[in-house]
Amino acid sequence: MITIICAECSKAPLGVQPSGLFRCDDCGSEITVLDLVLDPGEVWAVDSASTLCYLPEPDSI
Repeated sequence: MITIICAECSKAPLGVQPSGLFRCDDCGSEITVLDLVLDPGEVWAVDSASTLCYLPEPDSI
């Protein structure tokens, strides 16, 4: 899995919140999954540390 870093500050990953939003650990910016722009074949996921990640298309690994 590849960690998604905040687009606002480019400093920290995004962590899942009880509200279902994802919040930057540094600047506090929040996004929803609808804000994600992934390439075709990529899927988003949350790792064991509750960090937003994505999985690349299987053929590109």
